[in-house]
Amino acid sequence: MKSWAAVLTLAWTSVAAAAEGPGDAALSFLRSLKKGNAVFAVGDTAVSPDVPEEEKADIAEKLNKLGRQIRPDDLRVIEEKQDGDLAAVLISQVTNYDASSVQIHAVGLVRSADKWKPAPLPSSFDSTGLSFRPGFLARARQLEDWMLSARGEQFVKLKDNIFTMLADEMRKVKSLDDLHESTPEKLANDFLKALAERNLPAALAIAGGLEDPRPADWEDTFQAISRTLRSPKITHQKWRLLAAPEVLRAIVHVDSDGDDRLASLVVLDPGDYSTRPRPKMVHLPFLRSKAGLWRVRLPQEFLAAATQRPGQDEEDDGFDADLLAKFPAKLAERYPAVNEPDARAAAKAVLASLREVTLDPLIPRLDLTSNPEAALDALGRAARLWQRFHQTDDLASPVILDVHESGDDAVALVQLVSGKSPETARIETLFLRRGEGGWRANPGLSGPGALAQVKDATEISKWIADASKARNEDWANGLVQSIGGIAADTAPSEEDARRIVEEWRKAISSGDAATMLDRSACFDDKEGRSKLLRNSGYELLSRQQGEILGVNRAGRWAVVSVRIPPAAGDDSADAYAMHVVATTPAGPRVLAELDFFDPLTRSREFLNRRLWERVAARLPDGARGELESIYEKHRTISAADRERRLNPTE
Repeated sequence: MKSWAAVLTLAWTSVAAAAEGPGDAALSFLRSLKKGNAVFAVGDTAVSPDVPEEEKADIAEKLNKLGRQIRPDDLRVIEEKQDGDLAAVLISQVTNYDASSVQIHAVGLVRSADKWKPAPLPSSFDSTGLSFRPGFLARARQLEDWMLSARGEQFVKLKDNIFTMLADEMRKVKSLDDLHESTPEKLANDFLKALAERNLPAALAIAGGLEDPRPADWEDTFQAISRTLRSPKITHQKWRLLAAPEVLRAIVHVDSDGDDRLASLVVLDPGDYSTRPRPKMVHLPFLRSKAGLWRVRLPQEFLAAATQRPGQDEEDDGFDADLLAKFPAKLAERYPAVNEPDARAAAKAVLASLREVTLDPLIPRLDLTSNPEAALDALGRAARLWQRFHQTDDLASPVILDVHESGDDAVALVQLVSGKSPETARIETLFLRRGEGGWRANPGLSGPGALAQVKDATEISKWIADASKARNEDWANGLVQSIGGIAADTAPSEEDARRIVEEWRKAISSGDAATMLDRSACFDDKEGRSKLLRNSGYELLSRQQGEILGVNRAGRWAVVSVRIPPAAGDDSADAYAMHVVATTPAGPRVLAELDFFDPLTRSREFLNRRLWERVAARLPDGARGELESIYEKHRTISAADRERRLNPTE
C-alpha cells in the first residue's frame, strides 16, 4: 500500500509464504472478491462438482458479502499451518494502524495437481467433497479448530500491539532529538511532505505521537490524519488545502519567537470545479511541550468531520493581504524558471504542465516576478485553465492553432477541444515573453491581464482578432489530413497500421487531442471533417486505450480490430471497433470518420450501413467490397474474443 506496508509485512508475518504457496493463494482469493466476481470465484475454489447450484449460489452470496469488507492493499499473511494437501491461512486486515479497523480472515485450502485452491467458505473445509478421503475429516476439523482459536488470539494481539508498531515506525522517521532541535518552519514543511507522500508515521510524529504523555487531543488528531491519508480522494474542505495533490501551497510566514508559534500558508485549490479558485490562508499552530518537543496542533476544523458541501465557499477568517502578496514570490523561489528556445515550444510546455495532476509543474513556466497583484491574477487564471482540462464531464484538451511573434512577445491561439461539443470553437490565448534564458509565459499568462504586459498591444490585438475570426468559422482547418480519394492497392502494411492505431489510441487515453488529430484523416468535404470531430469527442470523453486484437488488409485498406472497454462507471458491454487505416500524402492515418463497430444492436447496424454508403459515394467501385470482406474478418475476431472473455477457463 504505502511505504509502511512493507514494514508491517515483516512485523506481522510469522511464517513467510513460499511462492505460489497457500498464503499466496489465500491472498489472491480474498483480493479477487473485492472485484465483485464471487460467482466466478466459486468456480476457482476447491468446491465439489457435486454441490447443487442452489448451494453454490448461497456460497457466492456469502463471498460477495465478504468481498465488500475487503481492503486489498491492507491484507497481510500473518500465520499459516499445513497438513499434507490441506492448509489453513490467517490474513490480517489493518488500515493505517487504526485499532478499530483490525480484522482477521481465515482461509482453508486444498492442494490439487500442485496448485493450492481455497475452500469455498472461509474458516471451513465444507463443500469440498473430500470427506471420502481417509482421515480427511479429522485433519480438516483440526485445522478448522486451529483457525478459530488462532484467529481470536491474533485479533487480540494486533489490537493490543498496534500502537507499539506505530510508535516504532514514527521513531524511524522522526527521533525525539529531531523534534527537540527542529524549528516550526522545518516541521511545517516536513508535515506537508508527509501528507503529500501519505506517510502516516511521519505525519503523526510531527502531530505529537511521540510525546509522553500524548497530547489531550491525540485520539482526534490520529483519527483525522489517518482518515485523510487512507481516503482515495480527499474531499474534506480543510484537509484538501493541506493534502490534496492538485493544490498549490507555500509557507509565507512563521513566527520567530515563543513556545507557541504560527506557520501561515497560502494555498490555491483548483480541485473544486463548482467554485472559482482563489488563494486562501491556512494557519497551523506549533507548540513546544515541557520536554522541549515541537509539534503541530491541528485547528478544530481539521479534527471535525466535513460539514461543508462541495462548491460552498467559505469566509477566510485568516485573510491577510500582506501575507497573500508573498505567495507568488515564495513559489518562484521554490521553482526556478524553465525556458524554451522558441515561443511554440514554450506554449506546448505550458499546456502540457496544465494537463498534469497538480499545478506545481506549471510554476517554472510562469513569470511570477512582476507585481504581486498581477502574479496572483495569473495564478488564478492558471487554476481556471487547469479546471477546464480536468473537469470530468468535459475533459477539454488543448490544441495549438497558431503562434504569432512580435519582438520579444508572442501569443498562441489555443483551441480547447471539448469532448461534449468538439466542433465548437473554444479559443483561448496564451501570452509568452522572451527573456535572457529563452521563452516562457508572460506575467499575465492569458486574457486581458496578459495583453496589458506586451509591448505592442495594438498589433497583437489585431492579429488575435483576425486569427480568431477565421478559426471561429473552422477551427480545425489545416490540422487534419484531408483526402479526395484512395488509390487502389495502397493498403498500409500490417506493422504501420498497428503502429498508427496504437499511437492514436494512446493519444485518446491520455487526452491528447493534438496527437489524435495528427494521426487522423477524413474525406475532403464538410461532412468528413464534421464526423471526424464528433467521433474524436466521443473518444476523448471515454479516455480508453483499448486492446488491439488483430490486423487485416485488402486492396486499399488496412483495418485494426480493437476491443474498447466502457468508461469507468459505465456498465455497458465492451465495444469492438474496426479502425480503418489508409495511406495518405502524410503517411498512414486513421480514417476516424469511418467508425465501424461489430453490431450488437439495430441502431449500430443502421449506422454501419450509413458508413458503407459513404464509402461507396466517395470511392470507385470495388472499394466497398474490399472493406466489407475485411469487416467479416473483424466480426469473426470480435465473436472469438467475446466467447473467450465469457468462458475464460475454456
